[in-house]
Amino acid sequence: MVEGVSERPVAVVTAAGGPMGAAIARRLAPTHALVLNDRSADRLGTTAEALCAGGAAVVTVVGDVSDRATAVALRENAVARWGRLDALVNVAGGVKGPLNQPILDITDDQWSRTLDINLTSAFRCLQEAARVMADAGAGRIVNIGSTSWAGSPDRAHYAAAKSGLVALTRSAATQLGRHGITVNVIVLGATTTTVVDRRDGSWVQDWTAHNPLGRPNTVDDVADAVEFLLGPGSRNISGQALTVAGGLNPSL
Repeated sequence: MVEGVSERPVAVVTAAGGPMGAAIARRLAPTHALVLNDRSADRLGTTAEALCAGGAAVVTVVGDVSDRATAVALRENAVARWGRLDALVNVAGGVKGPLNQPILDITDDQWSRTLDINLTSAFRCLQEAARVMADAGAGRIVNIGSTSWAGSPDRAHYAAAKSGLVALTRSAATQLGRHGITVNVIVLGATTTTVVDRRDGSWVQDWTAHNPLGRPNTVDDVADAVEFLLGPGSRNISGQALTVAGGLNPSL
């Protein structure tokens, strides 16, 4: 049963308990009703509580989005609560095991889990969301990628997953465009909240030294890009990899 139809567009954001997902949710809250997901009930609850205190409309779904059941639950909660699903932001990602892992040392579990976290989760959420969007004749899907998609000397499993995400984005865009659905990927360089906790402080200096604009991304930089790709100014942009990396890797 549908509880009510939202006048505002409804957006699903995965990994909303983390700093990046939470920042994206905060940016969308004034204009969207939100279905938020994270594997951690505590982290997701913190994000949702803060948003609700500001008047946001929020539904939460705890679970691993690489599991089909969680992807289905996100779709079902959006439709059951608000009767629509207009946007999906696939934020979930990461590396199983050490951040830097020589290819000869990557285990089968690390390989499989890293692909699940970054690629399988995006595919399943995209597929479930697109079922609703196709029926409505419109929708926006944004995947969060990495400059590692072009190849990485120390994390082949992560690079392979993010390369697959770019290919998934482009393939989905060609197939879903006829339904009025745009699909794009934001290709991120080093972003403070995703890297700083897993390396020593030297990475900031290294990134700054090689970055034309002289700084890593912040979560607000990411939220800016998501807001653009979900907004009216990007209505005829699809199948694209938007690089947000301060001018580094400009050919990606």
